[in-house]
Amino acid sequence: MTLARIANIAVSIQRNPVVRRIASSFVSRVLGAVANLAFVVYLGRYLGAAQTGLYMIGLGAATLLSTIGRLGLEQIVIREGGPLVRDDQWHALRSIYHRTLRLCLCASIAIAALLLLVNGPLARDVFHQESLRDVMPWFAASIVPLAFALLHVPFLQIIHRPEASIAILSLWIPLISLPLMLLVHPQTGVQGAQIYLAASVFNAALAYAQWHRFIAHKVQGSAQYAVPHPPLLSAAAPLLIGNVGQMALLWVAVFAVGMSASPGAVGAYSIAQRVALTLSGFLIPPIDALVGPRIAVMRGVKTRDEIEEMVQRISSLLFVVAAGAFILILLFGPEILKLFGGEFGEGYGALVFLTLGQLVIVASGSVRPLLVVHGREKTIRNAMSGAAACCIFLCAVLLPLIGPVGAAIATSLSLAGEKIVEGVVARRRLGISVFPPVGLYALQFKNWLARNDGQRS
Repeated sequence: MTLARIANIAVSIQRNPVVRRIASSFVSRVLGAVANLAFVVYLGRYLGAAQTGLYMIGLGAATLLSTIGRLGLEQIVIREGGPLVRDDQWHALRSIYHRTLRLCLCASIAIAALLLLVNGPLARDVFHQESLRDVMPWFAASIVPLAFALLHVPFLQIIHRPEASIAILSLWIPLISLPLMLLVHPQTGVQGAQIYLAASVFNAALAYAQWHRFIAHKVQGSAQYAVPHPPLLSAAAPLLIGNVGQMALLWVAVFAVGMSASPGAVGAYSIAQRVALTLSGFLIPPIDALVGPRIAVMRGVKTRDEIEEMVQRISSLLFVVAAGAFILILLFGPEILKLFGGEFGEGYGALVFLTLGQLVIVASGSVRPLLVVHGREKTIRNAMSGAAACCIFLCAVLLPLIGPVGAAIATSLSLAGEKIVEGVVARRRLGISVFPPVGLYALQFKNWLARNDGQRS
């Protein structure tokens, strides 16, 4: 690529605010992915496969339970709050914030207390690992700050702070955990869990500070209008079930391996999953952070064809990038896993199948924000619940036969099936196809060749 071409790209990014925000969010996500990868590398090297396995089981429990603690309110915030931002209804937006925050904190505290109560039987009777008894309380304590911080993500998205939302979602916890790990040199899962709790508290404080500074400035001197209070819990219930299903898809296999294999096998599988999730993890969230609110604004103003064109262009670009990453992982997967330590090499088979499943997720683009904006929460709930049930069934069948690779196949098939179902519903019910036709890839390739030829001439 010539210097003139690079300069033209830089100028186009500066002139287009949407592209500029996408690029900025993408950079934030890449930084988060790099920080998280570095953190997991050091985690594996310091703890070893067995202690990493205990850490990952605790992390999975905290992640899944914090999702329940947020009650599915994130997408409702985007749907109800986006128009309020557009119409400068700042007092109404702050009211929604206070209502959702109270619900989230009450639920998260109750869930954390429940996990502490069942900690002993869970470690002894379910996972058959007494060492897990010492790890789990620290992850139980992290449920509240984690849920608190992540509830701020949709609020930061609708006030056009996608970079801040991505940082809260994926950057600050690994970025704070990494220097703490280098300072402490943890040797056990307990020490790793303590580091995670400290980083979660910092992340929560930072999320609150950014939101409070913005909303305090906006409500000063702004007119307060009487607006109806939209129902939150009733609207969020389908999304809660869907979100739990989504988290279950990511962690069911980890828990299943933990119940049927050694902590070392859990550690190897978890690291492979972390590497595979990086593929969609650094691509989808920065796009969704912008596309979700943008679709909410476009609905009723733009035609379905215009919305479809935007969604398909994004999906096609993401798929091309993800396909290239998949080829690299396929070729250099063993070397990548060796970065974490020699014990993790057995996770290569799981890595290949998990990465293959991520391709379908990336190809679907922003199908979920599209469905939420159009009030199709139940579609998401049904797709995720069905996929989670499918994953549990496939794990039960495949795990005894082929071990952790079977868990990877179960996860990938379930995730891919979920996205295909959501895409089919979007096409049939909304008239919007999220999967780009092959001709669109050919057209974009032709345009790319034409631009390069123009630069050479």
